[in-house]
Amino acid sequence: MNRRGRGAWEKGIAFPLERLYHLIENGIWSDVESQHVWGNAGAYQLWDTDPTNGSVELHLQDVDMSCPWCNHDQVIPLAQYTAMHTGKTAVWKCTSCAVAFNADTLSAKFFKDDLTEFLTEHNPWYAFTAGKRG
Repeated sequence: MNRRGRGAWEKGIAFPLERLYHLIENGIWSDVESQHVWGNAGAYQLWDTDPTNGSVELHLQDVDMSCPWCNHDQVIPLAQYTAMHTGKTAVWKCTSCAVAFNADTLSAKFFKDDLTEFLTEHNPWYAFTAGKRG
C-alpha cells in the first residue's frame, strides 16, 4: 500500500475493521466519508451492493501508475498488469520514457529507491564512522 500510493499512510488513512464490519452488517455498500478521504488513490469500491447475493458484478479497473523511472502517470490495462505480476514474464513499456519493465525489474527498482531514500534521510554510515576517530 505504501509503495502503490505513497499518500495513504502520509494522510493518516487507516483501515478501521470495526467500522467496516458495522457497514457490512448493516448492508451499507458505500462509505462517502471514506471515499472522500481516499480521493483519487485508485480503485475505491469494487461492488455497488452486497457481493454475496450472487447477482452483483465485480467492477475491476485498469491500474493507474506512475513510472518509477520518469514519474509519468499512465494507465496499464488490467489484463496486462495481471499478466505482468502473475506470469512474471510479461513486460510493460512506459508511455513516456520507454523503459520496459516486468514485475521483477519493477520490484528491484522500488527496492533500490527505498534504500536510497533511507540512506539519504537517515545517513547510517555517518553514525557508524563518527565514533571511530583515529
